[in-house]
Amino acid sequence: MRRALAVLMLAAASTSFGSQVTATHAAIATSSPLATQIGVRVLKDGGSAADAAVAVALLIGVAQPESSGIGGGGMLTYYESKTGAIWTLDFLSTAPAAVKPEMAGTRMGVKAVGTPGLLAGLDVLYRKFGVRPWKALVEPAIVLARETGKKELTTTLQRISDAGARDFYEGEIGNRIASKVKDAGGVLGFQDLRSYAAVWRAPMRIEFNGYHIYLPPAPSTGAIVIGETLNILSTYDLRASGFESPKTIHLLSEALRRASIDRTHYIGDPGGTRIPYRDLLSSARADAWRKTIVPDRFTPAGGLTEPDMTATQSGHTTHISIADSGGNVVSMTLTLGDESGSGFVVPGTGVLMNDALAAFSSKVPNSLEGGKRAATPLSPAIVLKDNHPLIAIGSPGGDAIPSSILQVLLNVIVYKKSLGDAVAAPRIQQSDAPEDMEYERTLSQETIAGLLAMGQPVAQRETIGDVQALMFDGGNIIAVADPRHLGAAGGF
Repeated sequence: MRRALAVLMLAAASTSFGSQVTATHAAIATSSPLATQIGVRVLKDGGSAADAAVAVALLIGVAQPESSGIGGGGMLTYYESKTGAIWTLDFLSTAPAAVKPEMAGTRMGVKAVGTPGLLAGLDVLYRKFGVRPWKALVEPAIVLARETGKKELTTTLQRISDAGARDFYEGEIGNRIASKVKDAGGVLGFQDLRSYAAVWRAPMRIEFNGYHIYLPPAPSTGAIVIGETLNILSTYDLRASGFESPKTIHLLSEALRRASIDRTHYIGDPGGTRIPYRDLLSSARADAWRKTIVPDRFTPAGGLTEPDMTATQSGHTTHISIADSGGNVVSMTLTLGDESGSGFVVPGTGVLMNDALAAFSSKVPNSLEGGKRAATPLSPAIVLKDNHPLIAIGSPGGDAIPSSILQVLLNVIVYKKSLGDAVAAPRIQQSDAPEDMEYERTLSQETIAGLLAMGQPVAQRETIGDVQALMFDGGNIIAVADPRHLGAAGGF
């Protein structure tokens, strides 16, 4: 590692790093060991969780450009220690004004590009909760871009450092992006950039066994998938049925599939869609769905009928969890959409752009219209117990994001696993389609055999999710980076 970046990291010396650490003041878990070290440095220099989030998000955009970057967007959940308030910030990419319906689902090239939200989100977060100089937070990303030969991206980041994040939307950088996208045949214009705004939203709160789980609302689908699944499972004694037993996994799979049906049918941009949260998260709807579950037999999709609503009233991404010495907490998930986004790099800027239009469909409520945000599985979560933070958690993984988070929480809350064991435990994924339940190869063959005996179709995957989590335990903060991948936890 060259001297400039090594100097930037000096303040992190003598700090604990690894896939799991226990800290007493501040902690962080990310998918990048280098980003974790820079985040710890910011925290040790007196920075807030928001400051560390800005520095880490920008650095990951350079270190892991296939996962995130200033051409993408994201969502976050924030706990403010001073007031006990919880905030969620939506800085997802939006559809340009000039899109046409037939462009929905476009995955590659300049025609897939939406208006990026990441820098606007970081700017809003920083202005509300940041304390360190903006330039100091951008500097590590500039140094890494320079040292890795990303000459054009270095210049862009330097401009963002000097002129501020809004230059990306209203200034020289924004003008260049709009011009080059138009030249290449895209529809993103300068007015789309000028009018973009990150949105503070009231979080969704899910109650389960005395725990309060806070998640972003729509267009995030995570609150509905996690909330409905927990509601359906609430009358089963999961502890008695056994950790990762065939019966437990069967019930979880069936509940996830039903929640995923509602996710697909009802979640879209809340600006143009009425979302019946109260009905979807009601005990009546959970009861109705539960009645369709056969405790020891798989139910084919053809045998499922959605309950009457009137009667019941990706992907490649990255996640960051941070807690500062003042007790503030950030849970933030960032994305370009698919791996490496659209694949389109804006000439002269080094900015790799998202493929936001790929997440739209031809059907309401997720149909494509200018200015809309697509439904997304991004689910940065903060869990409170007795009005105090207990867990900050999130994951990449497309539609598997909510189920990955849910399983870690069940492992901690129901099965009383340590956070490290809860994150490391085998996972499954079940959506509304296809019917196959996906499972990690580390799930026991005995459990798989039991599921097959129930008629459950299954498919093996190497890994599901990449959870980055923090847990507050007495005076300690336990930080865990998912052992499935090469992330790192850090703290002091």
